[in-house]
Amino acid sequence: MPAFSPLTPLLRSLPAVLALVALCAGCTSRTPDDPRRAVLENYADIVLATYEDSLSAARELQQAIEALLADPSETTLEAARASWRAARIPYSASEAFRFYGGPIDAEDGPEPRLNGWPLDENHIDAVAETYNAAPGIDIIGSPDAFPEITPELIAEQNEAGGEKNIASGWHAIEFLLWGQDTNDPPDAPGRRPYTDFIPDGDPATDRAARRGQYLRAATTLLISDLESLVDAWRKLDVHDADGDGEPDNYRATFVSGDVYTGLKRMFTGIAALSEVEMAGERMEVPLLSGDQEEEQNCFSDTTIEDLRANAAGIEHVYFGRYTRLDGSVVEGPSLAQLVREADPRVADEMQARMARVREALAAIQSPFDLEIQPDNEAGRARVRAAIDALRAQSLSMFRAAEAMQIFLSDLEGLGD
Repeated sequence: MPAFSPLTPLLRSLPAVLALVALCAGCTSRTPDDPRRAVLENYADIVLATYEDSLSAARELQQAIEALLADPSETTLEAARASWRAARIPYSASEAFRFYGGPIDAEDGPEPRLNGWPLDENHIDAVAETYNAAPGIDIIGSPDAFPEITPELIAEQNEAGGEKNIASGWHAIEFLLWGQDTNDPPDAPGRRPYTDFIPDGDPATDRAARRGQYLRAATTLLISDLESLVDAWRKLDVHDADGDGEPDNYRATFVSGDVYTGLKRMFTGIAALSEVEMAGERMEVPLLSGDQEEEQNCFSDTTIEDLRANAAGIEHVYFGRYTRLDGSVVEGPSLAQLVREADPRVADEMQARMARVREALAAIQSPFDLEIQPDNEAGRARVRAAIDALRAQSLSMFRAAEAMQIFLSDLEGLGD
């Protein structure tokens, strides 16, 4: 066999033969990585960008709050409120990354500290005499029990004694900036005066001074929790820099792990947000009760803004495209492309139902608590139409996943 004669000396060596066999076997058995992994990579990029935007906006809120506390006035209070509203948009979009045990809502995740609601105001501060408050401790008004208000104290007191005893996060800050919404009819947000932040006496016991301390500490805790989410999704140059055999953050695990599991988590997050959280907890529950206390942003009356940002977050995940606060775009391979390849009819249905959700949410008038009043038939019909659209959208998500041979679990129990 002249063609192989150059290898004759090599073949006389058994170790060399074994090495050659191993090399050839490796070549023939190596298969290309699942091309769908690129969808996971782009998703991780979008998650990181969204959390980075949320953190950046929260830091701007912190600056506005410091300006308010340094010089309380109608102007600085309104500026702090505007910063809170702006910061809610990227955070609300990020809720599409929930419901599958990721960094935000793992067993030790920060979600309950960041976005817990409904909130019993009496747990934090004094309330109106007309308010039927549950027994609470009024942290701000209890200097003997809580002489120093710190981020650690607020984290410790969050949900202490009951799930409505929310002490931290967006809605605690919202309550402090707006105050209770005691308007009748409920056609305006809370009207806390800026004078509530003007100290008058010993900072250790003065309610206004302690209210400022609470607002500052709650914002510090909020930023710390958002920083933890950015760190969890940060892109690492080396996945295992410490050499312990485990990826160094959640993103490294997510993008290098099982592709089926990653895609299932993406679908689970958006389906649960659409059906369980938005249609159920945030719209159906307040619609049935007609009670503004069941409205998510009940102090600022910005619930509809949150819902629209939630819906946008779902689209960011599905279409694989996110426009950042600075105008730059994160874009890449998407679920939408995979679904269209698997079943164009289901892909068309998904797009149509997402468009219907946008239309239905756009039709809801603000404030949301006025829309759900028992005597507002037109408003209640608008809210009901949005609920139906969200549930239809979730059903299409199940079909889209199945078209890709991805089978989602029951969503029951995934909401707050």
